[in-house]
Amino acid sequence: MNKRLNVVPYDAGLQKLASSFHSGNDFLDRFLKGSLALDANIGKTFVFLSEDDKTIIGYYNLGLGYIEQNDFGIRKKAGGAVHINSFALDEKYHGLLQANTEDGMKINLSDILLDNCMEKIEEIREKYAGFTFVTLCSTQQGYSLYSRNGFDNLEEDMSFAIEDSDIECIPMYLPM
Repeated sequence: MNKRLNVVPYDAGLQKLASSFHSGNDFLDRFLKGSLALDANIGKTFVFLSEDDKTIIGYYNLGLGYIEQNDFGIRKKAGGAVHINSFALDEKYHGLLQANTEDGMKINLSDILLDNCMEKIEEIREKYAGFTFVTLCSTQQGYSLYSRNGFDNLEEDMSFAIEDSDIECIPMYLPM
């Protein structure tokens, strides 16, 4: 999936575009529209812009963490992780088919944005910080996207820190 996307770091100059972004998930919309998406202490936000740079089609926010493993009652660090704090596509682009693989699997615009996210994560791993996993907390709506792209449910003896907003989400991971 090497389609070039217009994905750029999010900054205050782009924040006015967030007012028209609607993913269908209030939390993800508020995150982008508020100050947290610009807070480097939370993570780094990247936005997928239309070709004319006037519309935010989607976004993701990346932060750092680690996975712990419970080994006979002792919690041990299993490895560092890049955590996908937020990932969303505007409702207008949900389910937008881009291509089919040779075996008939559908590739949606969300898959292409996730591929861009994973390329950014690989770049971080190669150039800046070592880690073993990619982690996220998936909503029910996003679960099939992550599953078809290689993410698994977090194993019962594994854990990572979650936010209050992630309580009803599904913890997932991808070994690198």
